Amino acid sequence: MNTKNNTLNVSLALLVIFFWGISFVAIKVVVSVIPPITMALFRFMISFLILWIFSKIRPNGQKLTRKAKALSALAGLWGITIYFIFENFGVNFTTPAQASILIATVPIFTILIMDVSRKKMSGILLYVMSFLSLIGVSIIILSNGFDFRGDVIGDLLVLVAAISWGMYTLYVEKLSGYDNLLTTVEMTKWGLIFLIPFSAVEMYIRKPNVLSFFRPDVILWLLFLGTLCSGFGYLIWNYAVRTVGSRTTSNFIYLIPVVSVIADAAILRNIPSVWLYIGGGVTMVGVIAGERLGRKEELS
Repeated sequence: MNTKNNTLNVSLALLVIFFWGISFVAIKVVVSVIPPITMALFRFMISFLILWIFSKIRPNGQKLTRKAKALSALAGLWGITIYFIFENFGVNFTTPAQASILIATVPIFTILIMDVSRKKMSGILLYVMSFLSLIGVSIIILSNGFDFRGDVIGDLLVLVAAISWGMYTLYVEKLSGYDNLLTTVEMTKWGLIFLIPFSAVEMYIRKPNVLSFFRPDVILWLLFLGTLCSGFGYLIWNYAVRTVGSRTTSNFIYLIPVVSVIADAAILRNIPSVWLYIGGGVTMVGVIAGERLGRKEELS
């Protein structure tokens, strides 16, 4: 790949990271009105519509094989349905800043999942760094005390979302030989389908005030999530994973907490505690060092 194209692909991936960093603030606002799973359903209805239109505008005569459709369905299950059920519920109980730092553990979980998939163990130092990250995560989770309510539950839910994104990355890599737009449309479709029964049960149990869904700020944030974070975001990110590489793109995830902490403080006026900085620092050292060790092992 020439340098000019690589620079463009990296720049586009970083733009997606910027949107994703702000997305934690957007989710916090929207789930205060729309129940978490239903919010994810609306978000990906918007996303699917955008991607479907793009696929019709740019017909290329290609069709996905049964294998590609099956892999796309699994990617949609892990990267959309499971991920956003846990992330949206998690952000509802914790702060956007804490949630974004926990999501930054994705590269470590991705490496571990890849190890299991390849049936090949990484070096001991990588697992030491993983344990260091776990210590940092524990500091963040317990930064507001040892009472398992509120932030702690939210942090644990977000951590499950981070693990599910590692599974999503595994299936995206398996789809590298297929058309990016078609597979993104397919995985979005299946992620949306899997969300429907969960949303139906949620709406039946919670019976929210549907009229409040049309609040202007809620609609604007939902459009932001559906178009820039999911529709174009997933399309560009999946392309970046294929062209730039999963290791490099995983590195960009470290920038999400930076954007989120700034957005959280500027928009929602949440000032993080000192323990969040300490836990976040320990987590990031473990994750960054571990990811670099994993990349060296992969290249050797």
